[in-house]
Amino acid sequence: MQPLLTELLSLEGIEVENHWNFGDHIVLKVEAKAVCAICPRCGEESSNIHQNHWHTAHDLSIFDKAVFLKYNRRQFKCKKCKKPFSESLHFIGERRQYTDRFAERIVK
Repeated sequence: MQPLLTELLSLEGIEVENHWNFGDHIVLKVEAKAVCAICPRCGEESSNIHQNHWHTAHDLSIFDKAVFLKYNRRQFKCKKCKKPFSESLHFIGERRQYTDRFAERIVK
C-alpha cells in the first residue's frame, strides 16, 4: 500500500512509510530518501544526523479527505564547520504548517 500512496502523493524524493485513516482526515508519515544534505554555511555534504525533528503539515486532499504529512526535518552536523543545520525540503518552507502546493491551491 505504501508504494501506491507514495505515487499518489507525488513528491519527488519522498516516500510514504506509514498511514493512518481517521475518518475525516488521513495522516501520511513520510521520509526523505536522501541520505545526506548540503551545509548552507560551507556547502559541504553531510550524512551525519545530529537530531530528528518531527512536524505535521497540511497537504492537498485525497478522495475528499484532508491530508496531513508527518515528516522528519532531520538536523545534520557538518564535519567541516562543525555546526548543525536542518535539511531543506523542497515541498515545504521553514517553520510552515502547510505544504507549498497547499498554499498555492488556497491562493488560486
